[in-house]
Amino acid sequence: MCSSEPTNKPKPLPKIPEYGEYSIDVENLTFGYSTTSFSGLSKMGDSLILNNLNLKLPTGSRCLLIGANGSGKSTLLRILSGKHLTKSENPVNGKPSSAKVLGLNAFHDTRLNFHRTSLDCDWGMRTVAFVGCSVPLMADIAVKNMMEKLQQSYPERRDELVELLGIDLNWRMHQLSDGQRRRVQIMMGLLRPFRILLLDEVTTSLDVCVRQDLLRWL
Repeated sequence: MCSSEPTNKPKPLPKIPEYGEYSIDVENLTFGYSTTSFSGLSKMGDSLILNNLNLKLPTGSRCLLIGANGSGKSTLLRILSGKHLTKSENPVNGKPSSAKVLGLNAFHDTRLNFHRTSLDCDWGMRTVAFVGCSVPLMADIAVKNMMEKLQQSYPERRDELVELLGIDLNWRMHQLSDGQRRRVQIMMGLLRPFRILLLDEVTTSLDVCVRQDLLRWL
């Protein structure tokens, strides 16, 4: 007998334990990029990018980071995205330090990869990397053929994003402008539902109308 269930039904996502009130919880975080001393040992740079930072964001909330260039906005987003390893102890005051997303360690816990989406201005400039998949964005490939299994798993969401961003699924990636390629990148990044969304200047290269529609949808 043939099963009536769709073959491309998304697999159940790894479960997240109960974590309390805050989806993002940063405590006593100090961070600086490492430099190498004359002895050859790695040490934290003299100029700290984040110094004793505390941040608690309740579930369902939104937060806009505002600050001068180099003030640490992108660094904080990278830490929350799991791209930077942080110490469990503040190197300045010796107190416990943590960066947690959905109650889990932002860097170490791979379950977050299925519940957290992160897009930045550098994301996908050459490839789209998503849960072990990589697709060259400059290759001669149609949008509809990129990450086909993922697109087929969320067809309604895919169609909604296609209409929202003004994408033609027959576009060939190597023929697109920077703005069109950016739209495809955003669509691929938002295809799978998320519980945490981290964005860093993702509207770069988008025209005003598409930018407004995207921000309204988010």
